[in-house]
Amino acid sequence: MEKVIVAGAGGFIGKNLVTSLIQRGYEVTALDIKFDDEMKAMAKCISLVDFSKEQLVDALQEEYSCFYDLAWMGTSGSLRGDYNVQLENARITCEYVELAAKVKCSKFIYASSINEIETYEYLQSNDIQPSAGYIYGTGKLAAHLMAETVAYQNGVGFIPVIITNIYGVGEKSARLIYTSIMKLLKGEHCSFTEGYQTYDFIYISDAINSIIEVAEKGKAFNRYYIGSGEPKPLREFLMKMRDIVSPAAELGLGDIVFKGTNVDYKQFAMKQVEKDTGYVNKISFEEGIRMTADYIREEEGL
Repeated sequence: MEKVIVAGAGGFIGKNLVTSLIQRGYEVTALDIKFDDEMKAMAKCISLVDFSKEQLVDALQEEYSCFYDLAWMGTSGSLRGDYNVQLENARITCEYVELAAKVKCSKFIYASSINEIETYEYLQSNDIQPSAGYIYGTGKLAAHLMAETVAYQNGVGFIPVIITNIYGVGEKSARLIYTSIMKLLKGEHCSFTEGYQTYDFIYISDAINSIIEVAEKGKAFNRYYIGSGEPKPLREFLMKMRDIVSPAAELGLGDIVFKGTNVDYKQFAMKQVEKDTGYVNKISFEEGIRMTADYIREEEGL
């Protein structure tokens, strides 16, 4: 049985990843600050609160085939714009690569982000007003570049997975899909930009399956786009979501002035996951929104 490590296992994406890995027959060691009872019953859990960096190597004690790094503080909310938090994230990422080398992981899967690309494109633009999100994006970009170099120096195969916007059953966060569905179900007004900037979304199960397939069959030092592969103006996604969740609701498109950059998705090899692994997404945006809305209705009693 292959052994793998998942850092950031207690989060929405991490928990789904651990569950899917175990279903595929992997033995998982989960790293995070805290775990719920369900996670403790599924995997070997190591709380980072209880171990120093040196002690963590001794606690692992085994050889692992892959290190999945999903650990990141401040992906949403006020911490997203806290430069101390985001710089610390970058440092920890590099330390995880060194840890992966010490426990003989041949592959390191880094949870990259579309925000890295947006931040890089912002640096090449003029007359753009930087938002707090660029601090998050800068942290992700710095972590990516430094950790990839550290991985190369230590003989670890580094594979960044560029994640767009993951949503789905089980998520409770300040991110766009969850908060918007909540407001629509409660009859509250939703405010957005005009929505002409390009966006993409992917349902959680497709994202997790893509990431695992890339870990199993992907090529080191190649980046893999994790999304639907069909990006379009944000307003098109928002209107589909509105039509499914609350058709009579009026979307506040244009309530917020868009001051960012529009990512050029043509730079990504949209079908690289399918080409290298054979995996094809199974959940459409419409189906994913229906399942997510049903989940929120049940959880919130709406």
